[in-house]
Amino acid sequence: MAFSDTKSEENKYFENMITIKVGRYLKQEFYEVRSDLSGGIYIDIRDFLEFTELTEYTNFTTDGKNINLSMKGCLFSDKKEKNIKIDKKELNILEFEGKTYIEKEDLAKLLPLKSIKWIEERYTLEISPSFNLPIEYRLSVKRRKKMLEGEKNKNKSTQKIDMFMKEDRKIFNLGMLKMRYDINDIGDFFKNGDARNRGDVEIEYSSQLFYGDFNMRQNLYSTGKMEEISLKYPYIFKGKTITIGDNYITGNDILGYDNKIRGISISENSYSIKRSGRDITIRGEAPKNSTVEIYQNGKVADYQRIDGNSYEFTIEMRNQSDKFKIKIYDRNGVLTEEKNINIMEGNNFLTKGKWDYNLFYGKNPNGKNDAYDDMKYDISYGITNNLTYAFDYYDTKNEKKLYRYGKHRIGYRFSNLPVPLLTNFSYYDSFEDASKGYIAEVRTKLFSYKLYYTYERYSDILATDEKKDSYHEAEISRDYGKFDYFIRFMKKYYMEKTEEKYEIGLSYDITKDLKVDLDFGKILKNGKRRNSNYTKEVGVDYDRGDYTYSLGVGCNDSSDAKWKYKGRMRKRMGKDSKYSYKIEVEYNKKNFFTFGVGFEYKFNDFFKMDYNYDSEKTNKHSVGGSFEKVVNLKTPLALNKSKDPDNGYVEGVIFIDKNGNGKKEVDEIPLEGIGVEISRNKIKTNEKGEFHLSNISPYRNNKLICNYSETIIDPTLKVEDLKEIELIPATGKKIEIGVVPVSIIMGSIILPNIDRKKINRFFSYVEIKVEKDGIYYDSIFPEYDGLFVIQDLKPGKYSLKINYLGNKKIILEKDTLEVVIKSGEIGDFYDGVDFKVSEIKDKKLKTVFYDSNF
Repeated sequence: MAFSDTKSEENKYFENMITIKVGRYLKQEFYEVRSDLSGGIYIDIRDFLEFTELTEYTNFTTDGKNINLSMKGCLFSDKKEKNIKIDKKELNILEFEGKTYIEKEDLAKLLPLKSIKWIEERYTLEISPSFNLPIEYRLSVKRRKKMLEGEKNKNKSTQKIDMFMKEDRKIFNLGMLKMRYDINDIGDFFKNGDARNRGDVEIEYSSQLFYGDFNMRQNLYSTGKMEEISLKYPYIFKGKTITIGDNYITGNDILGYDNKIRGISISENSYSIKRSGRDITIRGEAPKNSTVEIYQNGKVADYQRIDGNSYEFTIEMRNQSDKFKIKIYDRNGVLTEEKNINIMEGNNFLTKGKWDYNLFYGKNPNGKNDAYDDMKYDISYGITNNLTYAFDYYDTKNEKKLYRYGKHRIGYRFSNLPVPLLTNFSYYDSFEDASKGYIAEVRTKLFSYKLYYTYERYSDILATDEKKDSYHEAEISRDYGKFDYFIRFMKKYYMEKTEEKYEIGLSYDITKDLKVDLDFGKILKNGKRRNSNYTKEVGVDYDRGDYTYSLGVGCNDSSDAKWKYKGRMRKRMGKDSKYSYKIEVEYNKKNFFTFGVGFEYKFNDFFKMDYNYDSEKTNKHSVGGSFEKVVNLKTPLALNKSKDPDNGYVEGVIFIDKNGNGKKEVDEIPLEGIGVEISRNKIKTNEKGEFHLSNISPYRNNKLICNYSETIIDPTLKVEDLKEIELIPATGKKIEIGVVPVSIIMGSIILPNIDRKKINRFFSYVEIKVEKDGIYYDSIFPEYDGLFVIQDLKPGKYSLKINYLGNKKIILEKDTLEVVIKSGEIGDFYDGVDFKVSEIKDKKLKTVFYDSNF
């Protein structure tokens, strides 16, 4: 409907104000509209085109019957001009005083819009256009320019970084020395002859050496053996560590290397995996007296107390979807490391053109052969995103067996099939004998079912090592959230004997901490005589906090059927407790009953004792003890709670930073009693504002938290609650934390005497750019009346400039306002910082967009 220009019709409508938002950036409060008594909102279309700066890019006309709108092609991504003609009868419009008002919802009939939304509670009209606004174009140009300048500055700064000489690295530092004494049974100390055992005395030393991470561990008594030595450079090659000395050979392979290699290596992992059939052997490093847990599908599968400096777990995979995780706790029960174990390592796919490698050369440090004649290297390349080729070479001696093998692997993903399909084929060829091996794997997922098949074939010595000439395995599994199951068939042929296994397994997570497993199987063996038997196993696991409970019941239904019962209860040494214990009970018809118990008590951070009882040992009872202490050789008398010589320290001071330069000056006041913590380490600053925290793990973003709650701080002081600290091994950092006084600037933008509508529109296109000491600091937008407030300003020289994004030309009495925020122990308030606009002129805009991707 349309209304003529009459006084009676005009009185039915009244002036009103709304908030209007167009696109991502354009917003104006107190936008003038017309309303009726029924709540209708009418927009002046010519005023709207002017507000959105579309006047230069559109032609709006009306006649007695139609409304015509043409829009230039530069407003659209397809560059095509749009001509819109619509009958007035199709619109709810209002015409008087030479103006055409359109009801808000009908804007979408006239203009190409993605959406139009009226928010009643905020009295706001939100319009999302399907064309480009001029303001978005200008902002896009500014963003591109800023991005290019940022990339340019980034490239300049990157060129200045010397990756071989990091800021914290040194040719040598004094480092950390760990002294340790262990005895497994104090009773053996007083025995005579060969039965006498006075324990072990070891030292471990870590430091920076030749800009690398140096570590060595030496037994002083009783073996006198160099247990470990290495110099590592983790920063020269991206994602790789160069190690001179001891390291583990990494990989997922039937040709597992049972010991460390001492020599030189370039690799990325600190653990190794040997996979043979369903058995997974995982080896890695951990500090002595620490506790290592291995998790299988979220539950503790096994744990070890570390006597040397390494761990080894052999776990049978339950199904092909198993997930493994390693957790390492220090001697006081603090979690120091957690990592997911990739049991499919070596079967990873690389994207096209990417390559990966590992190299190991040296000798077995635990072997009798001192010759450096062991070598293993691997290289893989992504031929396409779905096709990866890898070659491994082994020349190692293990348990008097010489392995000289080449391994070829091809992995291919079928990405154009209705279901995902992954294949791997590995071929082993011995250069020393006639041994060969083949492993083929196929994985897919059909609906919610995971399907897996593998075929293996070996000959000669390789068959003897694997104890199989050929092997088949097929598995189907499915996960229903808390419930999952698998069905599996396996067949092994070795030395004219065949063994077949049929298995089904079910798991149910009763709660997050409680899990039940049920496994049933049948085994058929064909040799000189055929026999079969059934197996049944039920397992219950509960794991919460520091406590782990497990109960297992199993039976092998052979000719001599035996039920076996096993229970285990354990409490880990928690970070807030001083003791741990374990109880293990096992019963079966053959061995009847076995019982083991262990108890450990920590007297302080350095000394603890343990008691163990094992019914199967000749010496059933044992009482042991251990003492260890890490000394910072730079400050040997300073308190040091480190458990590992690789760990570092952070020391610093907290003060009122009057000038905001981040450095403590002589006249700046220290803050006493501020709480400072990293992980478990907590301390308060002394009367000088100083603190010292030790036992900080290297190569981590350690979060340093400051707690000011017990100290009265002036509200104008800005405190830094969180700071991230990263250390390299056996080093420390000295930091200064300034509590900075912050001030406020308040001002206005004063306009000449112009129409109120133009004033509101002007402030919709204005932002104030703030620079500090010539560098961009912040941008703010004024209020609807031109008032602006800039907060949290540290001491320094600030420059304020108006950045006008509209299509007018503005003339200011002063283009830049300078404000100097003075130093002091508290912040201040700076008002009367006003911009004065002396003139606003029309400005011709360019009518061509040369970027349509904003």
